[in-house]
Amino acid sequence: MIEACDGCLRRSHLIARLAPRIAAILGRPRHVRAGVLGLDEAKLVDALAGSGREEALRYLDDFDPNAKRSRLLAADVDATCSHGRSYPLALNQLDDPPAVLFVAGGLARMARLTADKVVTVVGSRTPSPYGIEVARSLARGLAATGTPVVSGLALGIDGAAHRGALNAGGPTLAVLGGGPDVAYPRSHRGLLSEVRESGAVVSEMPPGQAPFRWCFPARNRIMAALGSMTVVVEAAEESGSLITAEFALDLQRALGAVPGKVTSPKAAGSNRLLFDGAHVVRGAEDVLELLYGSGARPEVAPDPALVALFADDPQLKLVLDAVETGEDVDSMGTVTGLPPGRVRASLGRLERLGLIARQGLGPYERTAPV
Repeated sequence: MIEACDGCLRRSHLIARLAPRIAAILGRPRHVRAGVLGLDEAKLVDALAGSGREEALRYLDDFDPNAKRSRLLAADVDATCSHGRSYPLALNQLDDPPAVLFVAGGLARMARLTADKVVTVVGSRTPSPYGIEVARSLARGLAATGTPVVSGLALGIDGAAHRGALNAGGPTLAVLGGGPDVAYPRSHRGLLSEVRESGAVVSEMPPGQAPFRWCFPARNRIMAALGSMTVVVEAAEESGSLITAEFALDLQRALGAVPGKVTSPKAAGSNRLLFDGAHVVRGAEDVLELLYGSGARPEVAPDPALVALFADDPQLKLVLDAVETGEDVDSMGTVTGLPPGRVRASLGRLERLGLIARQGLGPYERTAPV
């Protein structure tokens, strides 16, 4: 379904056409917050120098909206603009809302996903095992209650959040920097297909458009606007996730962060958010409490796969709990009453399942609450 009007289609394709030159106008990618994307066509074209301006004017003169609609239909991509019924109302609170939202997965599904409470989960592209498992567990718990999870399909925390929601059979929505059919990184092509199959993939860039550096902080504003709350799981001091957090605060959305090790550079940015007043997020229950209140929040059901796992092998749960002591294998054997060989086998299985991790030859640590 294409419900984007001619004028909005033209503007969105102009931005895509001028993407390399917009990068030059912005200077640093973070300057997308200065509102360049909110300029009207005339001011945007005027901001271009020399031959770039003439090229832009010719492109506008030759623009054929019906041809663009045909290409969208051929790519199986829907489109809506602020004049369309399916355009998320939350995006209108941005100073520079996307002219068009291109959607893979269907406008109707996207509209359902963005109709009520939505949680945006973001974080580092190079997180710790702890960050990965917390993101997955958090998203799984939210999605299991029917709460949609929004993220950016990037490496690390984003991918873990999408996978956690998918594992729960719940809704998830990906916001991309390039076109909705362009996986970035390429290794996430399979994940993009999974999200599209059961959720939605959206972008302000048309299909086939490769992302530029400025496109990622630009898409962060969309993620922050769609979310009733943004949660930063793990982020360094210069993480792009902090841009999403800034947009969330600008929009007066709730902002939360997961506590990380105070000695870890990977968590320095997210810990700073907590110091500055962000809500402490220990799991899905905390997020739901903030969104709905204690009396109305949906209950988070335990992961059925883990329930079945520990029912089948109760000793595995004993070893997992013993990891908290930080002791060696022999000491864990004393705590659990299990022989050392059984403890080692259980530790190996728990590590393969992603429930524990270790750095080098150091002690095992739990990576997420169970």
